[in-house]
Amino acid sequence: MTHQILTQLLDAHAFDGSPLHIDMPAYHVPFDDRGRTGTEGSVVRAARSTERLGLRGPIGCGKTSVLRYTLDDPNATTAPIWVSVAFDDDEVVLDVRRFAAHLIQSIVRDAQRAGTLSARDRDAILNAAASRRPLPGSERRLAAKLGAKFWVATGGLAGEVNSILRGADLQRPAAEVLDNVNRALETIRVADRHPVIVVDDSDSFTRRQGSRSTRDQLVGAFFGPVLRALTELQAGLVVAVHDEYLRMESFDRARREHGALERLVPVPPVVSGQLKRILERRAQLAGGAPRDNVLTPAAIEALAELNRSRTARNLRTTLGIAHAALVAAVDRGAEVIDEQDVARAAVEQLGAGSA
Repeated sequence: MTHQILTQLLDAHAFDGSPLHIDMPAYHVPFDDRGRTGTEGSVVRAARSTERLGLRGPIGCGKTSVLRYTLDDPNATTAPIWVSVAFDDDEVVLDVRRFAAHLIQSIVRDAQRAGTLSARDRDAILNAAASRRPLPGSERRLAAKLGAKFWVATGGLAGEVNSILRGADLQRPAAEVLDNVNRALETIRVADRHPVIVVDDSDSFTRRQGSRSTRDQLVGAFFGPVLRALTELQAGLVVAVHDEYLRMESFDRARREHGALERLVPVPPVVSGQLKRILERRAQLAGGAPRDNVLTPAAIEALAELNRSRTARNLRTTLGIAHAALVAAVDRGAEVIDEQDVARAAVEQLGAGSA
């Protein structure tokens, strides 16, 4: 490893803790690939069998990365419907009909945006995603229109779904609004895809600035009546669940009374070997560096220990420390990131108690 390669990695933001959704499948290192099972495999099975699954873990542990890796795959038969987290008021969370209308609007928007891409641009994005490589800058700008929802880019499926949902009367009772969704889902299934409703940021629905409702009210409504209504749809359901919910009585009561989530699957901790593979993959894909170590074994172990303890399994924060350590190594003209670079970065990012 040379100083020039470290500089190249820094310029490419190789250790970005919050990559674009479109690049997450390329950067993700599966938990199921080293003898462990039940993480990515559980999400795929839920999507194919209409199971209602909660993927749980602390903030920043990799829940979104797992979901994007398993579901955003042009080669797969899943059709993930990513529920938008942009909405106007609490009633979207408290009122089942309003949430159903919000779901329809999310699907229609995705279908319409995908339809604005040319066939050439769409193929370029799909080919990059299928080969699990990050998109170059020109394609990345276009990919925002597709939003990694690859099923809407296949044939005329987006147009058919859009036609069904565009004319839906969103003021009708919830059951009738959801019936429109089911008709669109049937169109997706006829196209040999397995539709799955995905909520990868449940906190956006249960923790809202300026909300007139309490956190418990929003948690109880979202994980209770709202998710229960979605079980009437002929689709899988996968929801990212923060660990803090498990300590909330409103969450426990909503699960007991409504049974919307059949199973909770934990995201495993990132151990030193997993972290090494993540960093090596980032170095290779983002910077074109060879797959040998960019950090010493002691530096990797130091980052893994920080992830276990000080950053509370927040991989975004841990990668931020790796980035700061990379800056430190480049500044001192080093050829590899060592333990002292990590120690200085941890103090910079977390304070003196991490030294």
